[in-house]
Amino acid sequence: MSQQGKEVPATLPQLNASEIGRYAYCARAWWLQRVKGHAPDNIQALTRGTARHEQHGRLVASAHRRIAWARALLLVALGVIAILALAWLRSALVS
Repeated sequence: MSQQGKEVPATLPQLNASEIGRYAYCARAWWLQRVKGHAPDNIQALTRGTARHEQHGRLVASAHRRIAWARALLLVALGVIAILALAWLRSALVS
């Protein structure tokens, strides 16, 4: 298949979010790595950054789980309060 006389590859390369971020930060560095195949000089820093991002991701996921549990417990507590209030009102009306 051609598009304006140019051959289009059968499968286009996929970009992930970090690649888009690298491109936005420095298009030339992204081009050198992605197109020309040059490896970055700061491999250790990139490895540390990846590890820190993974750790941060785990912390964020843990916080989201804790928030979900807190909301569930709040709903249970409100349900118990509502049941107790209804029972109290019923006993007050009967008396």
